[in-house]
Amino acid sequence: MKEIIYILCASFLIASCKNTKPETIDYVIVSGKIENASVPSLKVKKNYKPVKEITLNKDGSFTDTLMLDTGAYDIQAGKYFFPVYIKEGHNININANATNFKNSLTVTGISAPETNFLILKSKEKEQFYGEAGQKFYALGEDAYKNKVASYKKSLIKKLDENPEFNKNFIELEKRDLNYYYIDMLLKHQRMHRYFAKDSLYTVSDSFLKETESLSYELEEDYKYSQTYQNLVRGHYQNIAKKASEKGEDYNITYLNALGTNKNDFIRNSLLIDVASGSITYVKDRTTYYNNFMKFSTNKEDKKVITDLYNNLQLTVPGKISPKFTNYENHKGGTTSLEDFKGKYVYIDVWATWCGPCLYEVPYLQEVEKQYHGKNIEFVSISVDADKDHDKWKQMVTDKKMGGVQLYADNSFDSDFAKDYIIKAIPKFILIDPEGKIVKSNAPRPSDKKLIDLLEELGV
Repeated sequence: MKEIIYILCASFLIASCKNTKPETIDYVIVSGKIENASVPSLKVKKNYKPVKEITLNKDGSFTDTLMLDTGAYDIQAGKYFFPVYIKEGHNININANATNFKNSLTVTGISAPETNFLILKSKEKEQFYGEAGQKFYALGEDAYKNKVASYKKSLIKKLDENPEFNKNFIELEKRDLNYYYIDMLLKHQRMHRYFAKDSLYTVSDSFLKETESLSYELEEDYKYSQTYQNLVRGHYQNIAKKASEKGEDYNITYLNALGTNKNDFIRNSLLIDVASGSITYVKDRTTYYNNFMKFSTNKEDKKVITDLYNNLQLTVPGKISPKFTNYENHKGGTTSLEDFKGKYVYIDVWATWCGPCLYEVPYLQEVEKQYHGKNIEFVSISVDADKDHDKWKQMVTDKKMGGVQLYADNSFDSDFAKDYIIKAIPKFILIDPEGKIVKSNAPRPSDKKLIDLLEELGV
């Protein structure tokens, strides 16, 4: 009887061992030290978007756990950026001295070979930037193509020669290098015209032959390669531009072009990226919304855009405008929207760091002069962050900006900005003397349609 029990116990133990699976490690421990760091944390980014923040200790040391998909990322340490390769279970150690970051950076750990390759690739690209880049872009097509091909070939050789590299990493990087090569070919004519000051320069028919067979529906490559993402966007932007030349709204033609991509992940990603911003200022919002709902297959994205669409219906012409109250006035005191009741109000939402906003300033000053003394107030609202408050005050003075210059109480998180769902600036709004919205996306000062609109209203 004891023998039978022993056999049963042994069988149970064997069965238990067979059914026990090793623990799956779905994280990466990243550690190290940034000496003389001038920032409190490191920012981990994917395709320029922050995905994680790593806090530095007082001495610059750090340890954190990253639960991110396998792939290439960038780490920002103040003004310095460097790439890293993240793979589950492959811990990595990073050390540098911020006083000489570029030359002191060292990377060790399981993912070090791949990360060091990405750093090398980044350094090799420097030949296409700065003064060297200006000379490079001025080259003729043969010399230009040969130089880019040489860059690609040398790095592919390094991939093939290093047995430490992850096999999937090798394949993805080879494809990424080819996408970079294609991207450089596509931009050659435009860049050469600028740097060689030759507006008539045109590449030969054969120069772009290698770009013609590119597929825009490769999900794995889209997830891994920022360059491939840019190529995909550029492809559909070109389609949209051609359609808009016939008089169609570019925002709608671009959305429609994206809708033709057959890969669900790529199509949905592109659609939500563009629609979450464009729907706030597209002219025919209903058509835009309906087309998005037709093309997208992502339930969460559809809900996001539906909520935006419904909220934006509160800012259609004829609705009472959302209000702002007690905004700081550059001339002193505070000002509210109610203070302008009985007048038309043309609002410019801007910031000191916004190039397109500053471009409109001279045009706005001209419109203000033209309508000086008439029944309209020109109000500029800065959505600068608190740290740029003094910069705002100085810029208004230096540029002699007229009209009513106000400072929003909480940047883009101000109630006024959120009520109008302002996601991009400059933003121009026209309100009538009764406080009702004339246009929540009014013409810019540089657009002649603004004067036409004001004259039509009898301002």
